[in-house]
Amino acid sequence: MSGREKHRRFLGTRLLRSLLKDREGVTAIEFSMVALPFFIIVFGIMEVGITMFVNRMVDNALISASRLIRTGQHIDISSNEEFKNKICGFMPAFMCDIERIIVAVETANTFSEASDKASLYDEHGDLKEDGFSHAPGGAGDIVVVKLIYKWPMMTSALNLALNDHGTERFLTSTMVFRNEPWE
Repeated sequence: MSGREKHRRFLGTRLLRSLLKDREGVTAIEFSMVALPFFIIVFGIMEVGITMFVNRMVDNALISASRLIRTGQHIDISSNEEFKNKICGFMPAFMCDIERIIVAVETANTFSEASDKASLYDEHGDLKEDGFSHAPGGAGDIVVVKLIYKWPMMTSALNLALNDHGTERFLTSTMVFRNEPWE
């Protein structure tokens, strides 16, 4: 082996040793391995929290709008579209989109019959888009109000929940009550 080859070999092993000892980029490399799972978890937690907050807002809006029916103040509400506008009136303006709301107002003869009312989903589990009734009934009637709000999801690629449909989660709220004797 010539002197030149020994020198190259010595430089090669010396370079390899110095690279193995160098610790300056280790933190960046370790963070790059942990960053993706970390941010997925952080954004997932944030989205679950926001979704739960929006679900509470939808529930409260339905409670307030249903009170109009329960107390007989619904006389000027003659369609589901007008009732959707009332629901949106009880939600923050930035959050409410009438096109994302599906609502059905029906009457029942008994409270046990209220659970047998038609579903907002078809036999395949897909959401029905139209044909919902608006029958708030009269004084003393039992009323069932069902609402679905299609909330857009940021991290819907995971699609972990059963109520996720593509890029939307269907937030559901239902009220069953007896109208007050307002007459």
